[in-house]
Amino acid sequence: MPNVAAEPPLTRRGKLARIAATLAMTLALMETSLWGTDDFFPFAPFKMYSHAHDPDGWANSTSLILTDATGRSFPIGDNDTGFRRAELEGQLSRFREDPALLALVAEAYEDAHPGSPEIVAAEVRIVHYELKDGERTGAERTEIAAVWTEGPDAP
Repeated sequence: MPNVAAEPPLTRRGKLARIAATLAMTLALMETSLWGTDDFFPFAPFKMYSHAHDPDGWANSTSLILTDATGRSFPIGDNDTGFRRAELEGQLSRFREDPALLALVAEAYEDAHPGSPEIVAAEVRIVHYELKDGERTGAERTEIAAVWTEGPDAP
């Protein structure tokens, strides 16, 4: 049997410090779970995971569509720019207020795809689709939330 030195027991002060830390963490977790926002993660739930869609209602899917100089339009994914769909949805109000910000996403795409045709336009498209018992009914509508087109005023 190996010779293992026994650790001394915790002092009263050490026990109190651990109890205080545990209580503080527990209280922070409880408070931010009720009133916190995504900024408090990991002590608050992410909004996107904290509720479910109505299985008999409308759901939506947001995408970013780029158009290159050849006229080809295509949706981009997370790996194309490093800009994730969750970030797109989280920043949607900013894109609505200032569509010129989409030029930055277009620039990120061009940086990640050297040699590809220049990006001349971008749009945020939201497809709203109806659900019945959690399945798509086929009814849908498309909303264009923001549009940027390259021009003399573009950044």
